Amino acid sequence: MILVAVMFGWMILVFILAAAVAPLDANIEVPVDIGKGVIVTPADGWYSAEKVWDVGSGGLSLQKSGVYVAFVVEDYSGSNDELLSEQLAALEEDFQSLRILPAGPILVARDVPGLVALFSGTSKYWGSENELVVATTGGMGVVMLATASKGQLDQVQGDIKTMLDTLVVPR
Repeated sequence: MILVAVMFGWMILVFILAAAVAPLDANIEVPVDIGKGVIVTPADGWYSAEKVWDVGSGGLSLQKSGVYVAFVVEDYSGSNDELLSEQLAALEEDFQSLRILPAGPILVARDVPGLVALFSGTSKYWGSENELVVATTGGMGVVMLATASKGQLDQVQGDIKTMLDTLVVPR
């Protein structure tokens, strides 16, 4: 009888610990409309980072294992190159030193051409490893910005690629 009581006590303790460390937003893996018909479906294990990184309306911030990702959509009529330049110029103000690798092509939502740039630097606000993805289509610009400490961004690249591939962008 004592053994049975100990086993049930242990199970209750394990359930309490699991509930304590689980993300508070159980529905985060459902698709989220961030505005203008752009829908992001977070990958497994990602949960809202709104309390840490508020990107405002027209955006969504997520976190997983110390990596933060934001998706933002805005009205934009320029090119991918112009949007990337504008975003990097805005970010440059937050860095004491900034090293940007040359941008490369990427497909967002499986067929929308975009650009991806990796950058690193010293900043009070940003991690040492960062990734910026931009895509323009139909009078809007979609921006994905990821930031992490050294060595962590590489661990979630598969998740980031999945979220970019499954992004719904109206055309």
